[in-house]
Amino acid sequence: MFYKFVGAAGDALLEVFDKAVVQGSIKLSSATTFNDPFEFKFTSVAPTRDMFDAWHRTWMPDLTPQQLENGWESLTGAQSAWNAELVPRMNLLQGLYVLCLAQRWDNHLMWSHYADMHRGFAIRYSPEFLAALEALPDFQMRGDVNYSETVAALRWCSAPPHEIPLPVIFTKSPDWKYEAEHRVVLSGSVGKDALYQIVDPDLIAGVVLGARASQPLIQKALAVRAARPEFTVDMVSSARESYALTADRIEDNLRTMRSIL
Repeated sequence: MFYKFVGAAGDALLEVFDKAVVQGSIKLSSATTFNDPFEFKFTSVAPTRDMFDAWHRTWMPDLTPQQLENGWESLTGAQSAWNAELVPRMNLLQGLYVLCLAQRWDNHLMWSHYADMHRGFAIRYSPEFLAALEALPDFQMRGDVNYSETVAALRWCSAPPHEIPLPVIFTKSPDWKYEAEHRVVLSGSVGKDALYQIVDPDLIAGVVLGARASQPLIQKALAVRAARPEFTVDMVSSARESYALTADRIEDNLRTMRSIL
């Protein structure tokens, strides 16, 4: 299963629930708007001249000799830090839109950081959800994030064009490892903060409500289950003798006593 944590203030959270759960709307954020400004950075690794020429014969055979020389100078010349790192990074980020999914729902930090201190919820997507995203016309790639102390290397002319930036897109600081993130990447026009797509709401298997979920939010979730009996509604609790998070199934007329503030 994959999860999307959701938080918003007051009535806005109920509106988001309707859009995301009832209607199946998903938001893919521009890579330029991520909360960590150091994501997607890389070190540039220039190829040998033989590798450079062979790669361009395969993938860009129509370049003129002068264009090839200009490209080689960009990668290896005095301005290579600008031409081969800063400019490509900005060009890459401006056209990418990312859906960040979690692979587990039971992490304390995720509930505090992304679900408004347990007032929000986590959407539980079915396994078929990813296949639906892959079928979208602008789908580019998806994969698990790798957490590393070392910045990813962008190795020019080392692989087919679509494979070269993969380490950049799927590597981030180990400080974010608690997210257990799986990324879905679409391409789109430059200049937007986000892209929005609609998927079949039946691909949403259920929701996990935060421990402080409001009664209106609980009632919205139960209304979905009334229409779709296979839709699960759980609420976060905690094991009695540890800090491990647990989930209690919400019944229409029954609530579980929970040890929360």
